[in-house]
Amino acid sequence: LSPMDTFDICTRVASLPAPPSTRSTVPSTSRSPLPGELTWDPGWFPDPTGRHDHRWWDGAAWTGHVADAGIAAEDALDAPRVGSDVADRDPTGTRSSTRAAAVQPDGVDAVAVVALVIALLAALLALLPILGLIPTIVAVVIAAIARSRVRRSGRKGEGIALAGLVISIGALLVAVLVTIITLSVLGGSGGELQEAFRTYADCLEVDSPTVCRTRLEQDLSRLVR
Repeated sequence: LSPMDTFDICTRVASLPAPPSTRSTVPSTSRSPLPGELTWDPGWFPDPTGRHDHRWWDGAAWTGHVADAGIAAEDALDAPRVGSDVADRDPTGTRSSTRAAAVQPDGVDAVAVVALVIALLAALLALLPILGLIPTIVAVVIAAIARSRVRRSGRKGEGIALAGLVISIGALLVAVLVTIITLSVLGGSGGELQEAFRTYADCLEVDSPTVCRTRLEQDLSRLVR
């Protein structure tokens, strides 16, 4: 800086009003500093909103105390702007990395974990003909929702959601294959199977349930072979 610039800055600082009273009714965005966060001493600094010459920094956040040409006034930060990029900047104009990290979502997304658990259960039920289709389809839908949710929120768990999606899709393919094979087997011997149960019903009218059940088991074993 040149000597003239330094003199101009000193003149402006000297013309600033006294520190605002702590009894002011203007709402303050003050908060306790985060651990490890660089803090600045309270003072007048250029207004980050650009609406005034200076705004009072209380050591933790910007307040509603402003000054124009050395005349103090009050102009609270707009409510929607609290927590915005301007409110999160310190007097140097840079955003605190610690504070920025604090607003980042943390932890593993619960839906991703649920999706993985449901996918594993669906994989076990995939061997059930026809019925195995229901849990596997549900698992695919939930896993897809979980993956989309993780991507939007930025939380951890994308790998978990992806694993649940892959497992659920594989389980769905197995369930479809088992269902097709089962329907093919039943369709090829549908008449014989119906005849076996009709014979069992007729047997119950003239013979004991034990004998009829034995005959039914023999007929079913013959159909399977």
